[in-house]
Amino acid sequence: MIPNWLASAVVVALTAPMLSGCVLLAGGAAVAGVQTARQERTIGDALDDRAIKTSLDAKLRQTAGLRFGVATTVVEGRVLLAGRVSQPEVRLDATRVAWTITGVVKVDNDLEVAETAGWLDRPQDFIMRQALVAKILADSSIREVNYTTDVVHGIVYLMGVAQDQAEVDRVIAHANSLNNVKRVENYVVLKDDPVRINVTQQNE
Repeated sequence: MIPNWLASAVVVALTAPMLSGCVLLAGGAAVAGVQTARQERTIGDALDDRAIKTSLDAKLRQTAGLRFGVATTVVEGRVLLAGRVSQPEVRLDATRVAWTITGVVKVDNDLEVAETAGWLDRPQDFIMRQALVAKILADSSIREVNYTTDVVHGIVYLMGVAQDQAEVDRVIAHANSLNNVKRVENYVVLKDDPVRINVTQQNE
């Protein structure tokens, strides 16, 4: 019998990038509305996150040492930086750049300092991420649209808003079950976390 997660891989190729850390904007805000209607994030928050990510990525590309090798994820104004940089000073520069973007409320810098950028890891990272997305989509107990995932150099990063701790644990378990995973970094918050409540109040 074909595993459910493997069968779901076909669905991954046809679905919008709900788990990729970005909201689909093609066709206008109506598309974003369809996706965010099922999320804990509001439509406004999702659009704000997309704007923050776009501005941040553009600014990083203009910064020496940060033009390549930095992956960004934004959820409700919380920024995650992942990847590799050549020097500790450059790692600090990435944090400084992130804080210059309007709307950023928190920055988690998980950039590693290494001599090599690890370009050969990218194909495997992509395969791992697709496998994780398929596993999450196949798990009916997980509200998949509330999660964003990324894999950088074999390290799995999870962000999003969970219904409860049991749901978070299931997502983490799926991530740990991947082949060649080095470790899992969890930045998911619960839907009733004070961090989310404070952000919402600030935006009102």
